[in-house]
Amino acid sequence: MTLLSNPIYRREMLSRLRSWKTGTAVIAVALLSSTLVLLRWPADATVDLVSRGAVLIFRPLAFAMAMAVMMLVPAFPATCLVTERQAGTLALLLASPVTPWRLYVGKMMSNVVLSALMISVGLPALSACFAMGGVTWLDHIVPLLLVLLTMAVQYSAIGLWVSVRAVSTDAALRWTYGLILLGSVLSLGPHVLVGNIAGGVAHAAQRLTVLSPLPALQRLTGSTGGPTSPGWESSWQVFVLVACAISLAFSWATIRRLNPILLDRPRPTGRIVGRGAAQASWWRRLAYLVDPNKRTPGIPRWVNPIMVKEFRTRRFGRLHWLIRFVSLCAIVSLLLTVLASLGTVSWGVERIAGSLVLLQVALLLLIGPSLGANLIAAEIESGGWQILRATPISPWRVLSGKVMSVVWTMMLVLLATLPGYAVMSFIQPTLSGQVENVIISLLVAMSMVVSISACISGFMRSAATATATAYAVVLSLFAGTMVIWLARGRPFGVTLVERILLFNPAAAALSEMGTPGFEQYRLTPTAWWVGLSISGGCLVILGWRLRQLTRPD
Repeated sequence: MTLLSNPIYRREMLSRLRSWKTGTAVIAVALLSSTLVLLRWPADATVDLVSRGAVLIFRPLAFAMAMAVMMLVPAFPATCLVTERQAGTLALLLASPVTPWRLYVGKMMSNVVLSALMISVGLPALSACFAMGGVTWLDHIVPLLLVLLTMAVQYSAIGLWVSVRAVSTDAALRWTYGLILLGSVLSLGPHVLVGNIAGGVAHAAQRLTVLSPLPALQRLTGSTGGPTSPGWESSWQVFVLVACAISLAFSWATIRRLNPILLDRPRPTGRIVGRGAAQASWWRRLAYLVDPNKRTPGIPRWVNPIMVKEFRTRRFGRLHWLIRFVSLCAIVSLLLTVLASLGTVSWGVERIAGSLVLLQVALLLLIGPSLGANLIAAEIESGGWQILRATPISPWRVLSGKVMSVVWTMMLVLLATLPGYAVMSFIQPTLSGQVENVIISLLVAMSMVVSISACISGFMRSAATATATAYAVVLSLFAGTMVIWLARGRPFGVTLVERILLFNPAAAALSEMGTPGFEQYRLTPTAWWVGLSISGGCLVILGWRLRQLTRPD
């Protein structure tokens, strides 16, 4: 039975090909790849003299295409099954003659085929690199295409596995991007911290790098530095094999879950009353530290009721979850600092502090877009915005309450990772001034993530669309500037790279700590003013949008 005879595949392909989002993603990848090549295309016919330039432009092009796959591919599979369940069509599909295997193949292959279409628009740019010399099809281009397709298959499998278990679209997107971040970036952390120390721990950390495509891309593009090692762990063949094995495992788990009996969720049992209620309440408060069901008699006048409403009603970000998450972040930051201090003799405190900065930025990029993108879009989708319009609360109070509910959550996450910097200052007291600048840079990054995500939320009618768009925009801003940084020297000069990095407060934090590759740039305090200007502009646009949404029909 061919793939075209699969009704799920045909339905998904038709619906996605008619969507403007697919066309926008394809055009964006085509423009990005073409622009990178045109910046280095020779003005005369001396191709052999620019062969090294072709290799240099092939490097940022490969990382840019990989970044596009990471940002754009997981969005649809992460939301397709949970959306079907919320609409009530998933149960109908499972009750129809369509088997769970055909349902999964239709959802999976539709996303993989469209991902291949998005990757294929970069073939003219890759062919131009081949024409310039220094890049071959067998050694560079074909392995790169195989790595990108493997990434698309793996991320689609992860997204479908999360989607079949998630209860909401925003939670599915958050968990999917979190798992991708864990496998692609955070899996390199142990090797960066303890990889230079001999022993079993370093050996295990080096083996863990096979989960990430970054070492394989570095080996293909000839990049220096980073987690690349001369061993077999960084070869692209090993990554393809490991990624295929992971995809098969996630696919098997998802198909096994596509069962009407397993998809049934029990209703809440309610609160315990009568005998044993007091004992159960005492144990619950001991386990949670703060009882999630405890309510105060009223809200004081000096407290914004919209902020209290956000803390009490949203699933992610409530008080008992924040306490657990903050405690976990504090423990992880201290453990990373202790592990990294074992290698201070050869790595240096600057590289260790750079790892902590990347950890904090990763947390901001993972949590911030998910919380900020649901502030307005979730209210409009659920119908709660009509209730807010009927209240005497002003648009400014609604805006400040919703934004501050996310700001306080992100502030707690940042404060939880500060003990690591305290240890760094104790190891090297001269870093105290630099640590202050790093904290300011991270606060600016937090304001940018929250304001951009909230602004996007005001113009969307669906929480899933707002979350996916917020992740794409924020990751493009923070990770896209790093792609330009990878091509520093040639074709991009130092001045241009420095101006591009001004839009990334994370790069300002790395430059303040003297992280290798960022020590030559002077980004503060200009990067702070640029970030605050972007945040202020987004909040002004959001305030104008809220005035429109609160006007009578």
